[in-house]
Amino acid sequence: MKAYLVLYNLLSAGGWAYVLALAVSCLQKNVEPAEAWAKFGQPLAIVQSAAFMEILHSLFGMVRSPLIVTAMQVSSRLLLVWGVTYWVDICQAHWSLYLMVISWGLVEVPRYLFYASSLTMSSVPYPLFFLRYSLFMVLYPTGISGEYLQMFTSLSYWSSAIPMWHRMLIVIMLLYIPASPFMILSMAANRKSANKKRAQASNPRPLDGLVWPITNKKTNDRSTSKTNKAIWVAAMEGVDPKVAAKAKKEKNWRYGYVKHVEANVRTSLSSPENALSIASAGLKSAHGMFEFVRNGKSMPFDEAMKTITGSFKSKTIRGAGTTNLKKNPTLKVPYAGQCGKPYYLYKKDRANTIEGVELKAQLKKWVDYGVIEADCADAITNCVDNPGWLDLSQHYFVLLGASSAMGPIHVLLELGANVIAIDIDREFVWQKLIKLARSSNGTLIFPVKDSVENAKLDTMDDGELAKVSGANLLAQTPEIATWLCAVCPEKKITIGNYTYLDGALHVQLSLACDAIMSKLAAAREHLALAFLCTPTDCHPISKEAHDQAADQAKKAPMWQKFSPLVKPNALPPVTDSSSGEEIYLCDGISAAQGPNYILAKRIQHWRAIVARSNGHTISSNVAPSTATASVVHNAQFAAAYGGMHLFKPMEVMYQETSNAVMGALLIHDIRNEKAWSHASYKLTNPLQVFQHGSFHGGVWRSAYKITSFGEMSAVAYYLKTYGFFLSAGVVALSGVATWVATGQPEAATNIFI
Repeated sequence: MKAYLVLYNLLSAGGWAYVLALAVSCLQKNVEPAEAWAKFGQPLAIVQSAAFMEILHSLFGMVRSPLIVTAMQVSSRLLLVWGVTYWVDICQAHWSLYLMVISWGLVEVPRYLFYASSLTMSSVPYPLFFLRYSLFMVLYPTGISGEYLQMFTSLSYWSSAIPMWHRMLIVIMLLYIPASPFMILSMAANRKSANKKRAQASNPRPLDGLVWPITNKKTNDRSTSKTNKAIWVAAMEGVDPKVAAKAKKEKNWRYGYVKHVEANVRTSLSSPENALSIASAGLKSAHGMFEFVRNGKSMPFDEAMKTITGSFKSKTIRGAGTTNLKKNPTLKVPYAGQCGKPYYLYKKDRANTIEGVELKAQLKKWVDYGVIEADCADAITNCVDNPGWLDLSQHYFVLLGASSAMGPIHVLLELGANVIAIDIDREFVWQKLIKLARSSNGTLIFPVKDSVENAKLDTMDDGELAKVSGANLLAQTPEIATWLCAVCPEKKITIGNYTYLDGALHVQLSLACDAIMSKLAAAREHLALAFLCTPTDCHPISKEAHDQAADQAKKAPMWQKFSPLVKPNALPPVTDSSSGEEIYLCDGISAAQGPNYILAKRIQHWRAIVARSNGHTISSNVAPSTATASVVHNAQFAAAYGGMHLFKPMEVMYQETSNAVMGALLIHDIRNEKAWSHASYKLTNPLQVFQHGSFHGGVWRSAYKITSFGEMSAVAYYLKTYGFFLSAGVVALSGVATWVATGQPEAATNIFI
């Protein structure tokens, strides 16, 4: 594909250079536009028509260019060439022909050379980069002006030749008014982004801490896709070489990884031995492949965790409410929604809490509707019935990524827990955490720089303390692990990973946390590990969940059944090789999430089942789709969430609800010694620890895969929210179309009556 794109861009650049040379030569010789058209008209039509391929390149993901912008640019050019200039002599004779064609040529030659260079060179030469992202400021306005004048000039011809096309051109000319600034501003945004990326590339941050490994020694390239795939292949090779070979042959790992993840899960579910072997091999390969850089020197990550020493000093803050902590606190869950209704209708009341009998009743509603699993409701009910479990004053929790939006720090501190917080060493982060701790019922223990003198540490105010607190999980991984091994060594500790960053950094964070957890698990026999599972993953589920998904498919509305987008959620089971038990699964993975997201979560899964096999307690429950500020800030995600209630039994939760219920499940998993979270609880397959206690928000029991109805959900939301304006737009469009087709204003007016 790369060779094809290089060839396409070089041929296009050559074609436009030829057209440009002919046009400039004619202009220099004062050749009349009509005579000039006779020379460059045919090659112009050919090279511009070839640009239609760019729409296909964008449509099929061969390039990153946005489809809508690309289609607008190419279509407008094709319209000008084949719908105006090519057929109209007066356009060919008008001076605006030179303005249009030379503007196009001056833009296109450097553009295509830029694309070819970016495919073949590590860095595009700056002169070419400058031309690509600067010429538009002059040439877009001149080119658009030439296009507009060509259309205007042609109107007199089309009014008699093809009156309908005459009217259509008038509409197009009117659309040029809002569309032209959009195109220019879009390019300006691209210029800003490109300059930023080039500046970063020319002055990259020095490598420090946990980094992706070099995958090409000649170029020192660190391909995340190659390493990502290699880890999955390494995890599978010792168990099922055929499945591993298929993954290894996958050429488009960025979008083709999903089927290989499901294959991995199916192989793991076929026997307990497979699950543990795959998990152990996956973790070993990840720790062995990644590198750790310190002072410019690189070493394998697993070696760094063994050899690098150093630690932090500790600081403890006891909250104002620790002396008045209730002996039997009550579990309260913020919630004001309703099954089958859009979550955003209850935004104002989302802080309202339910407890006791009311909470139990709501749990039953969720179970009956299919929002949560029955054992999840039982677990939360146990917390209601055992208020003593909620006294966490003697319990210690390490929170990796303490300030995470989905983390349990608020719940734990409110219940008097001792929280050992790890978060980035940024002043604003620790100002918030310290303030939270001061007003809480719990105790906050956290690392401070080892260089701070003990006497000074005791006298610092909160502002000074925030400047020296925290630790970098990626750059100081060995030191964090060493410090945590020494903190409260006599206490039973639960360590939870609540970190998240976009893209490749998510894998690095997940692996860093895994190394820390692994070291603590080796040092602390009674360590418990905690994670948050995402519903958009591949999980084992109960037969009841599978059967409800199949039943939902039968009862789904016709508009859902006949949609070509949706995919059935009920998948065939896997048969355990030793017991013969059928284990069902739900594949909620979205290719758009990217392979790095799913690898980061898989590292957590692998660690969970390996640690549980070694006797450690594991709390790793599936959380619901949650309308956090970072998620709904994205308009597309917000729209998809806004329409999900139409796909029974989906329900989106606000962050306050998710924090409370996931916190309750964490407490249950730690406090209830008979729970599935404990190693003594027998499972047919280790992966089934993720099957229990799931608050999936309806994902497992929906008729269709959550990844297949996101677009429909968003459209439904837009129709409901902006229905009036969309209806008005359709009516207006119908009126314009009627006028274009008939030429009779009164016929168009009748549309509005």
